[in-house]
Amino acid sequence: MSWLDTLDDIRTKDFTNSPLAERDKAARDVVNMASYACAVVAVSPIPFSDAVLSLPVQSAMVVTIGHIYGRKLTEADSKDLVVELATTAGIGMLARQGIKALLPVVGALITVPAAFAANWGMGRVAMEYFRHPGATKEQLKKVYEAAKEEGSSLFSKERFDQFRKSNKKVAPDAPEAESEDEEGDEGEDERSEVAVLIEDEFAARIAAHQDVREAINGILHLDITGEGGGTWTVDFTRSEDFIAEGFEGKALMSVGAEAKDFIALLTGQKTAKDLLMKGELVLTPLDIDLAMKLGPLFKPSA
Repeated sequence: MSWLDTLDDIRTKDFTNSPLAERDKAARDVVNMASYACAVVAVSPIPFSDAVLSLPVQSAMVVTIGHIYGRKLTEADSKDLVVELATTAGIGMLARQGIKALLPVVGALITVPAAFAANWGMGRVAMEYFRHPGATKEQLKKVYEAAKEEGSSLFSKERFDQFRKSNKKVAPDAPEAESEDEEGDEGEDERSEVAVLIEDEFAARIAAHQDVREAINGILHLDITGEGGGTWTVDFTRSEDFIAEGFEGKALMSVGAEAKDFIALLTGQKTAKDLLMKGELVLTPLDIDLAMKLGPLFKPSA
């Protein structure tokens, strides 16, 4: 079970009659998981990437903590609250990004403990926020500073490595996907599975979503590596023949992934959010607003 599955499971439990100590323990467990998830995100060498990729992690954390303390939040509410809490943690976040800019690869590894500590601090602030709704920003800032120090002492490289490995495991149905790859090779179509999915299935989804075409109104490049991979241009300005092999024109964004991961994304076995958090889906530039507009195209046809 992934950490996201664990959070989903926690949100199905009724804490209405649970004593405060039990709620606190459950909330700390949630903060711990989310903090290691943010530490994994921090491995990305792209400056400012963890600030963006951590948002869905922290939103899930805040929603779950809110549930534990009897406060129901929508996804939009949780993101707004995360941004508010991030204001308190902003200086530390910018400092980590500065290290990344100077040391793109090694710097990202240096920021891992700091990312854990910063999210631990934000998680403890969220706990305080739900436990004492009247807390002032000054009080929350003090909680953050103290909790960040606590988080620095709690980080464990061994646990980080264990968390990273356990949350990179392929989903249970992945072996079936591999066997499908083998079966696909036996067909008359000589194209790879990812080529068929992009040129046929993905193109059909684009044709069916005029709203997405109008929202993007530009070009994307797909850079798919590994067995069966290749490069494609997706032109949303056209009324047909949206996809062509190779790179053409100036792209709004380049989407990079290994063939097996992109197949999993197009077939619904993995989500873009999970792939982004694991560094298995790379968006250049990292335009989250544009990526969200693409969302409907990554839902398998019924």
